[in-house]
Amino acid sequence: MKRIVFIFKDDGSVEVDAEGFQGSECVDLTDRLLKPLDPKLESRKIKGEYYVKAKTQARAGIQG
Repeated sequence: MKRIVFIFKDDGSVEVDAEGFQGSECVDLTDRLLKPLDPKLESRKIKGEYYVKAKTQARAGIQG
């Protein structure tokens, strides 16, 4: 299950934790969600899942 947790701190900073994502999908989505808030990005911790290629579905057919 994919899940994004936002923690809004008293100092105005926002902490985001994305779970269940693979590849750059988590960065792309969290950036889109945070854009309207225009937060100052202090740091970004990349998890191991970022380096996993996202699965793609391919279909093959046999014509005869």
